[in-house]
Amino acid sequence: MIAALPLTVNAIVSAHPLGGVAPAGFTWSPDGTRLVYMIPSPAGLPPAIRVYDLKDGSDRTLLRARSDVRGSRSRPIEQVVWSPNGDRIAYLDGGNLWIADAGGGGAVQLAQAADDPQWSPDGTRIAYVHQNDLYVVSVASRRITRLTSTGSSTRINGDPDWLYSEELDVAHAYAWSPDGDRIAYLSFDESPITPFPIEHYLARQNTVEWQRYPLAGDRNPRVSLRVVDARNGRSRLLYNGGLHDEYVVSFAWSPGGRFVLQQILDRPQRHLRIERFDVVGGAHRTLWREESRYFVDVQPAPRFLPDGKSFVMLSARGGVQGLYRVWLNGRFRLLTGKTPIAGIERVGERGVYVSAMAPSRRDKALVFVSFDGAMRIVTRDAGWHAVTMPERGSAYVDAFSSFAQTPEVTIRRLGSSWHKKLFVTPSLVRYGLGTTRALEVPSRWGPLDAELTVPADFNPHRRYPVIVTAYGGPLPVGDALPSADSWQGLYTFLLAQHGFLVFSIDGPASNVDRTSNEYMFSERMGEIAMAGQLAGVAWLKAQPYVDASRLGLFGWSYGGYLTAFTLTHAPGAFASGIAGAPPVDWRFYDTAYTERYMGLPKHHARAYRATAVLPAAGRLRSKLLIMQGSSDDNVHVMNSISLLEAFIKAGKQVEYFLFPGARHGVAGIPARRNLYTRMLDWWETTLQ
Repeated sequence: MIAALPLTVNAIVSAHPLGGVAPAGFTWSPDGTRLVYMIPSPAGLPPAIRVYDLKDGSDRTLLRARSDVRGSRSRPIEQVVWSPNGDRIAYLDGGNLWIADAGGGGAVQLAQAADDPQWSPDGTRIAYVHQNDLYVVSVASRRITRLTSTGSSTRINGDPDWLYSEELDVAHAYAWSPDGDRIAYLSFDESPITPFPIEHYLARQNTVEWQRYPLAGDRNPRVSLRVVDARNGRSRLLYNGGLHDEYVVSFAWSPGGRFVLQQILDRPQRHLRIERFDVVGGAHRTLWREESRYFVDVQPAPRFLPDGKSFVMLSARGGVQGLYRVWLNGRFRLLTGKTPIAGIERVGERGVYVSAMAPSRRDKALVFVSFDGAMRIVTRDAGWHAVTMPERGSAYVDAFSSFAQTPEVTIRRLGSSWHKKLFVTPSLVRYGLGTTRALEVPSRWGPLDAELTVPADFNPHRRYPVIVTAYGGPLPVGDALPSADSWQGLYTFLLAQHGFLVFSIDGPASNVDRTSNEYMFSERMGEIAMAGQLAGVAWLKAQPYVDASRLGLFGWSYGGYLTAFTLTHAPGAFASGIAGAPPVDWRFYDTAYTERYMGLPKHHARAYRATAVLPAAGRLRSKLLIMQGSSDDNVHVMNSISLLEAFIKAGKQVEYFLFPGARHGVAGIPARRNLYTRMLDWWETTLQ
């Protein structure tokens, strides 16, 4: 029998990693005959951009981006956009706007320092954002027209600011009207927000970056909905949310171009409405209202049906996030039942394709929903399917994995067995990986979803140390929770090879099958998330193969908060922990996310104190390693610094490691090798 090869950090984190490099960033041509996708670079270099043609089966490199300039929005910096008839593409390269034919030939640069290009409906012009203003360039003449002129360091026109991009999922803040005569856009006045410093300490870039980051309870950007004439730049106001301190989020044009539908959310995030604005007369009408005494989640923009008289949207007003059909007279109908709907993939004449948590809440599948409410699962195997569909055509991309199935990316056709593999994980048989199995852990809230990874030579008569990996915080329906039936990644199996069991559990507030579960986060961000981990600890202690004296807890971001909170509020439950980029006091985090669950600090001071890590620093009894990027623009370094100060004052010894220049995540081969090696060394030192 041939001995299994050991996994190593250097082999997992490499320019040519053992698990391969899966494609990403899929963008279909409107007719569904061509697919642009990207091959990411593990080394942090720009990706290779490729195009697959379903007509002739060709798969070739379209271009190699010359820059990986860091994007500050929800969009990839290497954005590729198809022309309406699918014969050309617009793309960003080195921050500049280019167009080329569908095969990448005949490339022409149209503009410099551009962002978020969008074709006009007739394909003759391209709008884009430059230095916080909207511009339009003629494809034929290359003549550039400036549409707005108020852009500045505190005024952003047509591009979401950091808060809206990060917390409200606004990827695009402008849209062409169907006739191409107008552009509706959001305008962000950030002058009320106090600039927050992010220091870059390295000698070659020893500068301070000033970020408009509103802390919980502070002032938000003042956002308005406007419409501008795409020919002459005349702009008019449709709605000013700043007057009422509201969130003015995703919007959509009606098919005829007469109306703009806009989602508006109040500051406490308890009331959401969709308003229909007449761009000609200025009148508006409320089409939809939704409210909760806890919070209301914003959703993607409504999607109009071909009849132009109704649209579909997602809402959790019925207790489960479902798909609704809404008519312009305000009448609506729920099309789905108890299955949580994650996203709308395509709208057709006979029904809607959606991503849904099916056949169980651990799985994600492509589902067809007819307008009479019938539902049919399209994807074949149980597990995790991330699907990308074109506007038309029968093909779609299916990125799939499960506990037992390594990731693969396939182009499939609806109603056909035809498929084309774009990516298959290289064989890992010779590495003798362990296995992952799904579990249900009892709790006073009912069974909690969990999973356990064990080494290939697992011996039930041996007592193992266990590493518990956690996130614990609220996630949108469709984001993979720790117990989701998806591939766990090779680092998990490396830990198993080193003699650890790896365990994950979803807390009671994380189950996506009922909105009431998520409501449990209200004013209990630490307590309710920790409850899941403690239920997991109780289950682990009851297993004969677990050494209860050697339990470790790890998480990043909210998981880092959960780790620090659990180790200080349930001292002794874990022997050791690693807290990555942890929020330590919710007063230090942003408005939109924090206030959704915690309310305003001035009204809920007791809840903010109860959910903070800092006051309980003196209760720490475990070994603790804190790690973070020095340039984190999401969870600022002041969180870790404040926690270190609290531990010092309490006489507690902890370890701390800073990744120079890293943002909220740690990127690049050298840094990630350091991260994984440091974590492995920590567990072997503190748990073995």
